[in-house]
Amino acid sequence: MHMHTPFTLQALSLGVLLAFGLLPEPAFANPALSNVEVQAQREALSAASVRVAEEKLGQTAGGTAVVRAESFEAGKAVTIKDMLDFTPGVFAQSRVNEEARLSIRGSGLSRTFHMRGIRLLQDGIPINLADGGSDFQDIDPLALQHVEVYKGANALQYGAASLGGAINFVTPTGYTTPNSVVRLDAGSHAFARAQFKTGHVVGNWDYFASMSQLRSDGFREFSGQKNTRLNANAGLKISPQLETRFYVIHGDMNQELPGNLSKAQLQTDTTQANAASAGSNSQRDFLITRVANKTTWISPGGVEYNAGVYAVDKNLYHPLSFGLIDQQTRDVGTFGNRNAQGELWGLRHDTTLGYNLVHGVTEARIFNHVRGDRTSLRSYEDQKAHNMELYGESRLHVTDRLQWINGLQWTHAKRTADDQFLSDGDGSYQRRYAQFSPKTGLLWQATHVVQVYGNLSRAFEPPTFSETSPTRSLQAQESTTLELGTRGEINQIKWDISAYTSRLNNEFVSYQLDPLVPGLSAILNADDTVHQGVEIGLAGPLARSVVATADTLHWQLAYTFGRFRFNQDPVYGNAAIPGIPEQYVRAKLDYSHPAGWTVTPNIEYVPQGYFVDLANTLSTDPYLLLGVNASYRFSETLRVFVDARNLTDKVYAATTGVIVNANGADSAQFAPGEGRGVYAGVEVKW
Repeated sequence: MHMHTPFTLQALSLGVLLAFGLLPEPAFANPALSNVEVQAQREALSAASVRVAEEKLGQTAGGTAVVRAESFEAGKAVTIKDMLDFTPGVFAQSRVNEEARLSIRGSGLSRTFHMRGIRLLQDGIPINLADGGSDFQDIDPLALQHVEVYKGANALQYGAASLGGAINFVTPTGYTTPNSVVRLDAGSHAFARAQFKTGHVVGNWDYFASMSQLRSDGFREFSGQKNTRLNANAGLKISPQLETRFYVIHGDMNQELPGNLSKAQLQTDTTQANAASAGSNSQRDFLITRVANKTTWISPGGVEYNAGVYAVDKNLYHPLSFGLIDQQTRDVGTFGNRNAQGELWGLRHDTTLGYNLVHGVTEARIFNHVRGDRTSLRSYEDQKAHNMELYGESRLHVTDRLQWINGLQWTHAKRTADDQFLSDGDGSYQRRYAQFSPKTGLLWQATHVVQVYGNLSRAFEPPTFSETSPTRSLQAQESTTLELGTRGEINQIKWDISAYTSRLNNEFVSYQLDPLVPGLSAILNADDTVHQGVEIGLAGPLARSVVATADTLHWQLAYTFGRFRFNQDPVYGNAAIPGIPEQYVRAKLDYSHPAGWTVTPNIEYVPQGYFVDLANTLSTDPYLLLGVNASYRFSETLRVFVDARNLTDKVYAATTGVIVNANGADSAQFAPGEGRGVYAGVEVKW
């Protein structure tokens, strides 16, 4: 693949602004800032600091969250579960190592692999492939500044109008990480990781870079992994109001897949591998490179313009028991938005206008193989995905305390498959999807520390190539969601509580194609389904000066309730849609001693099992996990930590597959959760 050089990306990004008349040419002639001026302005224009992100998300009339990196860097931060486990409404569980199940408000329930239903971004630049599917193993938790979570239609600013919303993983800049860090971790199952990161400001430039490598034999047989990641960005302040930033992300991910077990196998030996998976040498290896540029300009009138371009090259090698998936994907995209303040009817009026455009081509092959060695070609098609999103948001300040927020998005998506393997017939096809997705909401600042909000929104999600086929013409999944909530702080007790109900049409669900062939199923559109839930986040101080002067004891609780059901479906009636638990609880106590050490016991609790099959005949078991994290900071330079997990060595299923009907019989659908593990690390900063 021919990748644009960073200088080409900069030219394209600046060219987008010029083409729309958004950037006056004289801006390029402005003299560079002096070192003193740059050092005085300690935040980048093109990348939000944690403070700015918290202020921005705090003005959303719906469920959002900002997760600071220090909250998960304190322990063994490896998976997306480590990053988002204390975010209500988000369900993230490891299938094996970093291969995970990710869902927000029941998004992507039928998809237990290659996530869909959530827009993933890094620094505002899309991670999802053009058809909407996504992997996230190349996201390095140790290379992040914070994570922004936008649930449902609250992700409109990123052009996301899906049921699950969006997650933006934000890396530091030279302004927010003016130091260097070396970190070494090691622990159970031959786990070892090394990371180096650094950032600085040099004149008009700033930079951040992180390199890490991780190796592990895995908790289970045949579950080893070796991952190498590079995350880097560099920004140039052309003037105090104009900045351009380049991004490079590279990941070399290699992981063995031990497969799922039956419940009987789970109870007998959680470390064993599925015989078919191990016998076929199942793996998920991919090499991915993303390069991007984002340019931000603030006009003399205070209007902010952002424009960017990106390119992705991904190679997937994925032997499984049924065949070897071999794919090469190349995506190119551009995005831009305009944010302005003005007046309407004599009232303050904020507006956002934006677009996303992406085109992707995947050479998708499936081979017959013997333990990963290709023998013969079985399938080959060129998959082309094209998406265009235009969106706008209006925020009217009705009073000093009440904001009325309206938004509208138009999505056009095209999916084309050109069959290149014609010996079994021509399976080429093309599908088009288009839809408007509106939203409206109110944000009331009840007091200076208490907010109440509500919104009504529509969502729209075209299928990915994993759902489509020459013989199945799926409709796009649509939903209407009503959300009410509140967030605030009183007497040092912080809360963030949301309740929602969603009515879905055409949800992507597995149906049996032939009643005489139990194993023959496919993703089809369900007529009518309902997703309802409550998300509660609470935190506050519990005590002070417990065993020493000025020590503290804090608590935190994250509770997620989600009920996802069919509504008088002709096949499933009012059955529960399986895949994730109805209730999920995370809680912890955080003791901090002024001498520099902390101790944090924590629990993970699933109070009732959930179904594995759509017929609701086979389910998981409830479980309670206990863990503890401890750290000691010798100085601002040196910190050590120990992270102990599943102290009681509880046997449980972290997540499962989803099948049509188990008929009450045991089935190999259970992904064992990791047993007892102890990890330690040292971090040196200068």
